[in-house]
Amino acid sequence: MREDIINPKISEFHFILGFATEDYDQEGKGTGYFKRTWNYDYFSPDKVRELKKKYGNVKVIISIGGRHTDSSQYPFNPAEKELWSDQAIESLKEVIADYDGEKDECGCNNVIDGIEINYEEIKCTDTDFAHYIGKVIKELKKLVPSIKVVSIAPSDLVRPHYKRLYQEYHDYINWVDYQFYDQKVSSKDEFVNLFRELSNEYQGKLLAGFSTDPNDAGKISREVFLEGCSELIHRKLLPGIFVWDANDSAVPRSNEKPFLLEEKAQNLLTGSD
Repeated sequence: MREDIINPKISEFHFILGFATEDYDQEGKGTGYFKRTWNYDYFSPDKVRELKKKYGNVKVIISIGGRHTDSSQYPFNPAEKELWSDQAIESLKEVIADYDGEKDECGCNNVIDGIEINYEEIKCTDTDFAHYIGKVIKELKKLVPSIKVVSIAPSDLVRPHYKRLYQEYHDYINWVDYQFYDQKVSSKDEFVNLFRELSNEYQGKLLAGFSTDPNDAGKISREVFLEGCSELIHRKLLPGIFVWDANDSAVPRSNEKPFLLEEKAQNLLTGSD
């Protein structure tokens, strides 16, 4: 677990565990039964708890859904919609309970602080997506006391679905991790204008997202992204930045130092760059 990427000057550093993915039936429809897919030994409850004790600004988030790639697909496509929501709530409570167990010597038991919704392919109407995902968000916030933070991760291809979800459940959603790297953005001005357009939809909760995954390369350059973020910070429009993903950042393709983007982004946000 690379702790050296955490800047103590950042007010909140969200450490996202990805993913809690659901099982699918033979027809490729979701059952709502979620299980963790991250390395449990590497990110065990004890190790994550120690990380939080060492860095008071760290919040740990479980990302729900999965990355949509040519080789792996995790669509939102419930087999039975009402049953899906009920099963999702119960199975996600179990995933969270694996971490939020008995209190340790410091009296801390809220290892998991929140959830993120990250479905990149959606096979239903925006109305259904908002209703059934919204129900899961609302119930988990009510039933699991440690869940204080909820974020959603829209992209251009599923923008209408997440827009409807936010419109109907904005009181339960804290942050919007928009995947700017999933669409072509060629210049700083284009990036800034897109951010301002999206900010109107998400009421000041919008974060700028960048990917270090080689599969996402070519749509927005690191230079354009950082220049755009700098401009937005100067205008006091950017509350935060998120980066996907730590595995690729840890082993960059070129001769650059690991986690260079994460370091530069945090320096921008703290005025250290």
